[in-house]
Amino acid sequence: MKKRSIKYLVAALGVCLLSNCTTHLPKEAKNVAEEVVTYPDVKGVTIPQGIAPLNFIIGNASDQSIVEVSNGNGGSIVQKANSDNEVIFDVKEWKKLLKEAKEGKLECTTYLKKGGSWEKLNPFHINVIDEPIDSFVTYRLIEPSFMSTGQIGLFQFDLTTGEETTIMRRCQNFTTEKMHEQSCVNCHSAQKKNPKNKMFYYRGKDGGLFLTYNGKISKIETKVPGMFKGTTYPAWHPTLPYIVFSENDVHQDFPTMMKGKVEFFDREVDLVLYDIEKNETYVINETRQLETNPTWSPDGEYVYFALTDSVMRKDRYPEYEYPKLKYDIARIKFDPETKSFSKPEIVLDMSKDGRSATFPRISPDNKFLLVVISNFGASPHSHKEADLYVMNLETKELTKCDEANSNEAESYHDFSSQANWFVFYSRREDGNYGRAYISHLDSTGKCSKPFQLPHKDPQTDIKRLKVYNMIEFANAKVAFKESDFYDVLWNQAIVQAGSDPRNRQDVDGTTGATKKNDGQGGTDGTTGATKKNDGQRGLDGNTGASVKKEGNDKFSGGTATHGE
Repeated sequence: MKKRSIKYLVAALGVCLLSNCTTHLPKEAKNVAEEVVTYPDVKGVTIPQGIAPLNFIIGNASDQSIVEVSNGNGGSIVQKANSDNEVIFDVKEWKKLLKEAKEGKLECTTYLKKGGSWEKLNPFHINVIDEPIDSFVTYRLIEPSFMSTGQIGLFQFDLTTGEETTIMRRCQNFTTEKMHEQSCVNCHSAQKKNPKNKMFYYRGKDGGLFLTYNGKISKIETKVPGMFKGTTYPAWHPTLPYIVFSENDVHQDFPTMMKGKVEFFDREVDLVLYDIEKNETYVINETRQLETNPTWSPDGEYVYFALTDSVMRKDRYPEYEYPKLKYDIARIKFDPETKSFSKPEIVLDMSKDGRSATFPRISPDNKFLLVVISNFGASPHSHKEADLYVMNLETKELTKCDEANSNEAESYHDFSSQANWFVFYSRREDGNYGRAYISHLDSTGKCSKPFQLPHKDPQTDIKRLKVYNMIEFANAKVAFKESDFYDVLWNQAIVQAGSDPRNRQDVDGTTGATKKNDGQGGTDGTTGATKKNDGQRGLDGNTGASVKKEGNDKFSGGTATHGE
């Protein structure tokens, strides 16, 4: 009897404490025509069911704040803001509310206590869509510095819980008690959003392409003879063991006459195909055109990429020249039987209008092409005019994503694997720090107002002095621990890839120097035609005149190993 009495007493005490913690709405509140200010901006955004709570800070001045969120189906959450005016929802209560949401809307009403009396502000809505979204996003966090390497790493964010964990970052080798040398961790990709098969680069001493495949980690050198640079931007085939890369001779310049802090541009770019199981690299195209930012169509039939015929003269300052780089979106058809590609086909011609399109991404329903359009260049991360556009691949209609864009730069984006959710980079907060946002593309090609990553602490992106970069979806957590990647970095020898027999062999893959020049430049990897090599890269895409290589690039801004 005594044990049972104690048990009932504890239970009663728990109910009492719970009831004392329960927040109640004010009995009397005056309706006022005032809009609530929130950070992040959650008013009118569209979210998927199952997303972590959209915690936020109330920016209106008050002595106390309470928020009620109703789902229109009898369910509601009443949450009191803490001393920092943060509204933090319980995960289980939030998920239950979303699951039972009626007509796809949550109504949020804010109550403010001022001078002893309560005011009821205008309510706002959050739209809820029952369409699946991948459970993780992965990204690089990088300080916005361009002259030195800080603490750079790859991270994964759980969209269902709001938790962030590390994949790999600049690390300390405890055997030497020194920070391991590193210039960058970047360029990551997974096969069909499944991190079981994933790759990223650890640049620097003992680094290379880190590849997780068939349950193990390998460290690969994919650069082979015939390549002027190592592999850079990746795109993993949806089902087959192939990764298409661009090899970029990337430079950076700090403008003195133009607006902007830094410009990234390529002197040369080609596409290459890496065969994982054969450990073999094939240079797809060796024309003078610049080809970058590859991506596969969801069915694996095509590789889409940014393409330009523009020419930068090397005897002039880069600032005069890189505004000439106007990219179009092209695609090449893939033949898996022969591992070969068709001639490029222009899908979106923006250069004719004096603009540049880059970062092509295809929606999972294979219906839409989402791109960034700016005034010039393939890396418009700092261009205020850079905006997202969507093109219907069937009708060719091009539409600006007004609901997702801002007055600052929008850039690198990626689709979820099952439905048309996409994550992207935006500088909308202050023009300096790129943050991660998620939007939805409906069946008509219209984008929704985006929401920021749902961090547990709504002040995360205020306190974080880093840029979100190369943001991509993933449908699971990386299977390996951070320490597993460190072990490969310190203890595993790099594996050299072989060269596909079709590659030209007259260029040293390490130094880039020409081994043999007998007037023939090898075979074009796309067309199969023999190319002339008489000291010229090809023909000027604007005038048709021969473009001669004249000496060294003495005004080069230097090879970019860091930055955004």
